[in-house]
Amino acid sequence: MMLPQKIAELVRELRERTESGSINWKYDDDNGSVEASLTQPNIDVAIAYRFDTIEEVGTFRIDIFDKNKSQALIFNTTQNYSDFELVRALYDSAQASGFNFSF
Repeated sequence: MMLPQKIAELVRELRERTESGSINWKYDDDNGSVEASLTQPNIDVAIAYRFDTIEEVGTFRIDIFDKNKSQALIFNTTQNYSDFELVRALYDSAQASGFNFSF
């Protein structure tokens, strides 16, 4: 595991809230990122995917901005770590959160 436990727990909670429809994410196709602004907790979150051509692995970068403290935090994980799948699941859910369709 590469992410600190508190951040992994935050990722799990964000995925649950995303799947339930309580978080609206913006997807930026050009930068391969998703962004959300939350009021509880009072943070902005951005998750970006890229492929590291030197290490030859996929990577996720999580940027968290604590609006109360005006503090930016950055966390990374790669395909070499088990928490990569945790972040990937949130990233995929976040992308899909703005996709509306009916059958």
